Amino acid sequence: MDIIITLDLSTTMRAVDFSPPGRASERLSRIEGAKQVIADFIRQRSHDRLGLVVFSGEAFTQCPLTLDYSVIVNILQTLRPGVIEDGTAIGDALMVSVNRLRDSESKSKAIILVTDGDDNMSRIAPTQAAETAAEMNIRVFPILVGRGGQVPYPVGTDAFGNVHYQNVEMRTNPELLKNIATLSKGEFYQATDTQALRQDLQSVLDHMEKTRLMDPGRFTRHTEIFQLLLLGALLALLLDLCLRWSPRLRSFP
Repeated sequence: MDIIITLDLSTTMRAVDFSPPGRASERLSRIEGAKQVIADFIRQRSHDRLGLVVFSGEAFTQCPLTLDYSVIVNILQTLRPGVIEDGTAIGDALMVSVNRLRDSESKSKAIILVTDGDDNMSRIAPTQAAETAAEMNIRVFPILVGRGGQVPYPVGTDAFGNVHYQNVEMRTNPELLKNIATLSKGEFYQATDTQALRQDLQSVLDHMEKTRLMDPGRFTRHTEIFQLLLLGALLALLLDLCLRWSPRLRSFP
């Protein structure tokens, strides 16, 4: 499989509502939780080529498709919101990701879109990007991280280094992400903590593996090979019978 992980780096990803289940006292931001889970996901791969695209108001390729997982993990660990112009350009991010998969010869191609918000900066409509992905047999799996409504958000630190938080209204657009998934024959997921995100990433793999196993071309190739082997065996059997019953052929040097 060839997979592009497309990660939202907008400043809303600093919101602190992504604590592990049962450990609400452990304040964990969306971006840090996502980075931890995605890094574990990458380390568990063995034969899949992975790439990394990041976005907020603009979208950039951080790592093209590679089997060197340590490189992607190292890049991932350095990422933080606020480096790129702020905003959420989901459509542009999808098109950058699609272009990274354009020359892929893999039968299974996917974009895992990890975002927490609504599209507000794209020059290319997200639905248009999803349709382009579908035309190239690329499935998009949007994962909405965090929740809408009032969410704790860091607003500064005091003289002792303690972080202060304030509840901020967060907008989400799950309907847009569901539409992207439908148009590209992917699946939509939502994660409000690290455990749910791990399960969602595993579900993406399960979905892609099921699709790969259902690929008729995969079985056609196996059938063709079997037929060639069967033909070779029949020819060998006929030659053996000829040699067994024909003195002239037995004496052939």
